[in-house]
Amino acid sequence: MKKILWMVLVVLSVLVIAGCGGSSIGGNIIKDEGALVKIMDDFKKLDDLKGKDILVFQDVNVYTGETGNRVVINILKPGTDDQVDNYEYRGGWSKARPVQLSGSGKAIDNCIPLAKLDFAKVPQMYKEMEAQIKDIEGAKIKDYFSFNFWNGKWYGSLSAESPRAKYYAEFDLNGGLTKFKKN
Repeated sequence: MKKILWMVLVVLSVLVIAGCGGSSIGGNIIKDEGALVKIMDDFKKLDDLKGKDILVFQDVNVYTGETGNRVVINILKPGTDDQVDNYEYRGGWSKARPVQLSGSGKAIDNCIPLAKLDFAKVPQMYKEMEAQIKDIEGAKIKDYFSFNFWNGKWYGSLSAESPRAKYYAEFDLNGGLTKFKKN
C-alpha cells in the first residue's frame, strides 16, 4: 500500500510541476545551451505566426538573472510591409501588441528573417565573452544579450562590467567575435 501511495504522490507531483511551469524555462537563457532555441521554437508556433515567414524588426532583446527570463521581439506583422507587432516572453509568449512607428524609412528595410538569427549560437558568444574577460579582476557579464540592426548590419552583442571598467563585444551572426572593447 505504501508503494502505491508513494507512486501516486510522485505522479501527482510531476503533473503539478508540469502544469505550473508550462513552457517556462529557468536558469540563464543566454548561457544555457538550447534554452533560447526552445523559447524561439515556441514563438514560431504561436497561432498568428505558425507556418509564416517571420521578419524581425530592428532587434531582439534577451534578459536573464534576478528578474527572471525575458525576451522582447518586434516583428513585421505577417502579410504587411509597414506594421510591426511586439511580443514578450516571460515564462510564455504574450499576444501581439501593435508598435507605433515613426520616421520616414520603411519598416521592411530594417528587418531580417528570424531564421537568420541563430539562437543556438548565443551560448557560444557568451563563452567567448567569458574568455575575453577571464583575466579582468571582478568582471561579470551583464544579464542582457541582443541581436541588433545598426548601420545596415545585424550583429549580436554582450557587455560586461568590472569594478574598474565596462566592456562591450559584438558578434557576427555565426557567433564569431568581431569587436571587443573597453568602454
